[in-house]
Amino acid sequence: MNQSISKSVLVASAVIVALSQLVASTAQAEPGLLIIAHGAPSPKWNDPVLEFGQKVTREALKGGQFSQPDVPGAVAELEAEGCDRIIAVPLFIAPSGHSHFDVPAVLGIYSSPEIRAVIAEENGAIAQPRVPITLTQTLAGGDVLCEFALGQVRKLSQDAENEALVLIAHGDPGHRDLIDGLMRRIMTYCCGQAGIDYGDWAYVGMGLGHLEHGLPTIMKALEAKKRVLVVGVYVSSSARSIHQRVFTMAKLAGKLVMPDLFDGFDEESVAFSEQGVVTHPGAVQWVLDSAKSVLEPFPQSRAGGT
Repeated sequence: MNQSISKSVLVASAVIVALSQLVASTAQAEPGLLIIAHGAPSPKWNDPVLEFGQKVTREALKGGQFSQPDVPGAVAELEAEGCDRIIAVPLFIAPSGHSHFDVPAVLGIYSSPEIRAVIAEENGAIAQPRVPITLTQTLAGGDVLCEFALGQVRKLSQDAENEALVLIAHGDPGHRDLIDGLMRRIMTYCCGQAGIDYGDWAYVGMGLGHLEHGLPTIMKALEAKKRVLVVGVYVSSSARSIHQRVFTMAKLAGKLVMPDLFDGFDEESVAFSEQGVVTHPGAVQWVLDSAKSVLEPFPQSRAGGT
């Protein structure tokens, strides 16, 4: 499997909170929670994730600490606060090269010569943890993505019998089977709950694949139904922002070869979701549940037992 590091991970936003209210402990030391997401040079891009981190501390941990250093800095800060272990929760939609290689590498709990070389080329840093770090599941674990997508569908739907549902997501060729399974689970849940009988999905990255994969999938759905609901399965971006970004870039570059196709997308024929997963109320609880699952005692097998 290809191992690569992406610059978006190296500038990832990190949120620090104390987990003292999640566990009953009389020890002076306590575990720390580190929430990791894709970052970007633009503060506007990071704002939804940082707001989500503030929501975790404000609404769930009440009085915890909030910070936004890079990942190595976050690890060092948690250690300086006296945390005896760190639970890192990745705000990634599904298992991918990022969650399996990039994030563990930056956390200092996985290494390879290739990844170290790329981090050095990007002027990145690697954490030097002095306490144990546990990396949890991605958002694909649990029901939060299904509930988020269903909420978006219900906001957009007007006549389920005559509507189709199209999911758009980033995708990862190296984990295609896993992500296909996730999209199928989300689609089946949403269609079953909303009464929609046509569903499909497309992987468009952050928009680069929208012209090639997203739009054809939407047009195919329009051949079967009068109206298409397009829901983006992204941490902070939305289907509408992806679509508008691609339209604007193509128009400015003079490469808009299908202007009528874009102009024909109105609320009567195609409706785009306008929120990312971090806006869903259940996302905060998902983070806390993921951390709690690590803190729960693991049952020990009996000596000599099976």
